[in-house]
Amino acid sequence: MRLQRDLPLRKDIAAHFVPKIVGLMVYLGSLCFVFTLFMLFVTLNWEQELTTDISIEIPTFSSQSASELENKALDILKRSPDVEDAKVIPQDEMMNLFHSVVGENLNPQLLSLPIIIDVSFKRGKIVDVNDLKKQLEVISPHLEIINHREWQSQVSKLVHSGVLLAFLLTCLILSAALATTMFATHTSLLIHRQIIEVLSLIGATNSYIAKQFQMNALRQGLVSGVLGSLCAFITFLGISFLFKSAGLIQVTDSSFFIQALCVFIAAPLFTALLMMFVARVAVIRVLRQ
Repeated sequence: MRLQRDLPLRKDIAAHFVPKIVGLMVYLGSLCFVFTLFMLFVTLNWEQELTTDISIEIPTFSSQSASELENKALDILKRSPDVEDAKVIPQDEMMNLFHSVVGENLNPQLLSLPIIIDVSFKRGKIVDVNDLKKQLEVISPHLEIINHREWQSQVSKLVHSGVLLAFLLTCLILSAALATTMFATHTSLLIHRQIIEVLSLIGATNSYIAKQFQMNALRQGLVSGVLGSLCAFITFLGISFLFKSAGLIQVTDSSFFIQALCVFIAAPLFTALLMMFVARVAVIRVLRQ
């Protein structure tokens, strides 16, 4: 008896629809997993680049001199043991930010732009922002403190929830592909029941019969997985081009691109191996009954 020659598994009904379904599942699953990696990649980069914990806004229309308030605020911040760095945002950057929001037509000289001081705390320190706010309010009640860590924490929780949902969706897609493999294997067992009985009578072991099913599932998983992953990679390249055209260069970053390419390469092999294992388990369970 030759391997994969005793059972015509490539010609039964299951051989027609399993590759199509598995290819679609690999396409959707690999794209979903790459999207999960992209969200993690962007979030980590954003958290590393966001070094400012709070910003102090000093209005320039108060009765006191703005430069005097600035010096007093910086003096308090430098004396604070929890503050690692405090720097004043140059007015040129404020002008550029103003123009990017309201456009070039409005003259910012007609308005009174506030002085912004970005403050970074020492890593690992739990700072009471309210206590620092009370010290600064002694200088002027018009000073405003913007706590960046509060909204950063909210955004991080939202992103992490999205990552978890995307990962669960990837697992559901993979489970659907494996469930299809299991049902197709049971269908093939019913179709070739008489041939399997004859093989058993002439000495074929359960392991030998299961090996034919598992190798067929491995072949189906590799062929359909490669096609699905290739289509997903082409889709990813198209999305990357659109992101790059829109100025969002994170998705085209070389390190993330290599990670995504590894996913598209590993997806067919990982899916095929799982399909082979599921097919073997399904056949052994039926034959032992």
